[in-house]
Amino acid sequence: MKRKIILSVLVILLCAVGVWSWLAKPWEGWLSDDQPETETTIDRFDRLLDEYVSLGSYTALHRMNTQYPTETKLLIENVLELGAIDEPDIEKRLRTYYLDSTVQVLLDEVHRQYGDLSDLERDFDHAFKELKHKDPSFRVPHVYTQISCLNQSIVVGDTLIGISLDKYLGADFPLYREYYSEEQRQQMNRSAIVSDAVSAYLQYGKLNDHPFSNPR
Repeated sequence: MKRKIILSVLVILLCAVGVWSWLAKPWEGWLSDDQPETETTIDRFDRLLDEYVSLGSYTALHRMNTQYPTETKLLIENVLELGAIDEPDIEKRLRTYYLDSTVQVLLDEVHRQYGDLSDLERDFDHAFKELKHKDPSFRVPHVYTQISCLNQSIVVGDTLIGISLDKYLGADFPLYREYYSEEQRQQMNRSAIVSDAVSAYLQYGKLNDHPFSNPR
């Protein structure tokens, strides 16, 4: 009799735990069906660059040169115009450039606003699928982020899109008031990233390794 009572209590407790778990996280078990993972992943090249700049990490620098040679070359030679990628002291010049106090303000704000890019990945995924549906020959580009120090908004090449997050910090970002008009600032928001990037890629993407300079 006691054994049956004990078993009954255990069953009740287990059911209670199960109900509590569902109440705590009712979406688990079905969220993955309604919210499929996107096929588009935005590569955080900006974080790798920041690791090199902030810590002087030569491991990060090595990864920049081996895993992201095109992105690094475009940034140094075309976006920042610091010199040729193979110059002996180019890495020091790059780090010194980013350690500037104004650039550090940009980096801090990018950290604050762009910790999560999942919404942008979903929007890019939707845009690329539509383009692929309309034109099966459309080549889906590799998308990555960078800090251009306000030089360019979007960089495109052959199957490549680089997004300068520091150009999309919002119309009210104080530093923008020193360099941009009210009309320009209204477009320097997170919501403009995907449309800017896709438009630039469709217009200039066939120019291999040629950076597109957004007029803003």
